[in-house]
Amino acid sequence: MRAELKSLWLTETIHLIEKESGRFADQDINRQVRATQTSLTNRIVMRATLLAQQTGLLSAQKVLLNAVKLSLVLLLLLSVFLGATLAFGALSQNPVNLYWALFSLLGVHFVTLIIWLLSMFLFANLGGSILVYCWLWLAKKLSQKKTVQQLIPAFNELFGSRIRWLIGLVLNLFWTVILSSALLVLLALFSTQHYSFEWKTTLLSSDAIIDLTHYLGLIPAKLGFAIPQDDVIRLSDQALNSGEIRSSWAVWLLGVFVVYGLSIRFICMIICGFNWWFSCRRIKLDVNQAGYQLLANQLQPLLVKVEDADQRQDYNHWHTQVSFIEEGQGAYLVAVDIPEDWHPPDSVIFLGFLNTREQRQKILDRLQLTPANKLLIAIDTDRSPDRGILNFLNQLMNKSQQNRVWFINQGKQFNNWQELSLQLATPAWLTEEL
Repeated sequence: MRAELKSLWLTETIHLIEKESGRFADQDINRQVRATQTSLTNRIVMRATLLAQQTGLLSAQKVLLNAVKLSLVLLLLLSVFLGATLAFGALSQNPVNLYWALFSLLGVHFVTLIIWLLSMFLFANLGGSILVYCWLWLAKKLSQKKTVQQLIPAFNELFGSRIRWLIGLVLNLFWTVILSSALLVLLALFSTQHYSFEWKTTLLSSDAIIDLTHYLGLIPAKLGFAIPQDDVIRLSDQALNSGEIRSSWAVWLLGVFVVYGLSIRFICMIICGFNWWFSCRRIKLDVNQAGYQLLANQLQPLLVKVEDADQRQDYNHWHTQVSFIEEGQGAYLVAVDIPEDWHPPDSVIFLGFLNTREQRQKILDRLQLTPANKLLIAIDTDRSPDRGILNFLNQLMNKSQQNRVWFINQGKQFNNWQELSLQLATPAWLTEEL
């Protein structure tokens, strides 16, 4: 499967999960996506891919695809065995009853072929195949509100009726392997053993058998598989042992088997494979859905937002700082949960206090666009190192090439902070040469 389809599959999976269970905690991921200047579709797919990495969906998809590949290989090996069994069963008796052998070789093939073709029309609204209907039923049974189990329903949702071509490709691939294996075994048996051929009938006359033999051999004859002479056909109810007669019947049997068995399945496999390939290349994300429209507003690029008229002055100041960072001189101090009457050192560039959601959002947006070379995070150790503040510190650290923590005091939670083994520094670290 192409990487693009895998990404769209993950996107649809994330969409279904959020539709049923609510939004993920995606603030930092959305910030990363908004920092990219690309199309809305690419931003939505990028967000879903990052969420899939975070939630384990990406690895689950890989495991599922590997399991599918392994099962495909095992089924193909089973198909080789079934084909060989089919050929040995058809030639299990000597002399060989021609039409009974032909029925043994092609009977199940024709029955399954008719069922598959009928299902393409009768189950068109469910993907065009009975197997797709069973797949959907199984997916509904399995799809509880667990992340991994949403992969199969999302696959059905994304590919829709195109799945019938995939099912057709797989089914006809199996039958092509089965019939190819049977053909090879037939050739080996005919080449190494003597077989006599006969036909038996209670209701039909010899003339009817002659006509049936000609009808079945008409198309194979155009491909070089000769039809036995009428006298040979008429006398073959005696199971004659002449080498020429044996050879003519063997060629006729192989020709009918190749034309009405192997070639039909091979052509169906090619048609389904081409339609699957062609239809998959036309799959696009429907960004007009309500859920994606909501994301569109939340994933607007950062540089677009700051160009509003009432933020023009702040943007100009920001633009100056961006250029400053790109020149390799971006060393900044931020203060996390510190009262705003605290005075930072005058020797460093102070980006601001990060006490409110708006303040944190603004600084994270800046650092997302242009990560700092050095970032010193001032911490008041009276503040407990709970999960919320540690997650926020992790977000800050991911947006700088180098980062350190500065404990501005030895507060009540100082010992707890020290147990975290953070890299510590003082404001002098910011003024050192990079």
